[in-house]
Amino acid sequence: MEISRGLAGPADDVWIYNRKFDLVFLTLSGALVFLPYLSYGLLQRLGASTATASLIIGLAVTLLVGGPHMYSTYLRTALEPRFRARYGFLAYLPMLVIPVLVILGAVYAFLLLLTFFFFWASIHVTHQAQWISETYRRKAAGRVSALDRLLDGAVILGALYTVAMYKFVEGRFALGSNPLLFPEFLRHRIVAVAFTVGFAALFLFYVARTLGEIRRGEASVPRLLFMAFTVGLAFVIPIFDNLDVAFQGFNTWHSLQYLALTWFILSRNAAHGEIGGRVTQQLAGARKTGRFYGAMVGATVVSGGLYLVLWRGLGFPQDKSYYVVVLTFLLIHYFYDHFLFRDFAPLEERSVSYP
Repeated sequence: MEISRGLAGPADDVWIYNRKFDLVFLTLSGALVFLPYLSYGLLQRLGASTATASLIIGLAVTLLVGGPHMYSTYLRTALEPRFRARYGFLAYLPMLVIPVLVILGAVYAFLLLLTFFFFWASIHVTHQAQWISETYRRKAAGRVSALDRLLDGAVILGALYTVAMYKFVEGRFALGSNPLLFPEFLRHRIVAVAFTVGFAALFLFYVARTLGEIRRGEASVPRLLFMAFTVGLAFVIPIFDNLDVAFQGFNTWHSLQYLALTWFILSRNAAHGEIGGRVTQQLAGARKTGRFYGAMVGATVVSGGLYLVLWRGLGFPQDKSYYVVVLTFLLIHYFYDHFLFRDFAPLEERSVSYP
């Protein structure tokens, strides 16, 4: 049997929304991961210092996609009565606990806070990609096993940490000027080599298993393309010297995916009368795209004001002021997404037309 005959083609209903939407916002937009680093180099050529160029890139990504994607979560969670009713106290818990823990971490254990943030961020990015992959699996084969989920997540996370592991053992994995914590007893090159060998074995097994899925007609072009981009880019990103800027590239892609999916799900829910929150009702819908995006950018600007209050108004250190504001909202966003990324019901129907 020819491999191409085992794939569910674009004519089948194998896309999350449609071919154009998925390719533009979910997969081929992966090319954007290199834009922040290219812009960073250009700014330096124009005379900006390393620190200034890095700051400009960080602020631009945060304003345009990073912040908006983070705040859009709240439209489906804290501001949605159905979510609050479904999860009860868990819907309120992160808003009570996480701000306190972030402030304590910034004051007393800053490096531990940054290390915890990076680890959870890597899990979060992987979980989102895993969710997209599983959605494609459901559309192509109709069934997804626990092993499918595990392998999708493991190969993405393994790709992200393979090169990073060498920098961890050498003490060169840093956010800004802050090297992240890594156990001293693991700071040996053999640890990174062993991780590489383990990932190589996992990757080969994953490829072999995927070929089997293709032969059985259980794979689809959208999922294969998406996973190829995701695993490849996850492997490449940690190679760059300035990890702050490099991960802003990955954040750009991740955030654009998230914003597009949130817009799609909210628009579908609005068309079916499934939105209970008044704020979300004002922002959700295919005809309210500009209002939706503008509101999320506005929320990002407001949070920037909180950062300035902490830094300039209260005299809190600049870097800690930034992380207190960003991580408070970001970690709540991560917490909520552990629930959202377990729910596939919003994508089971597409009976509404979008532009």
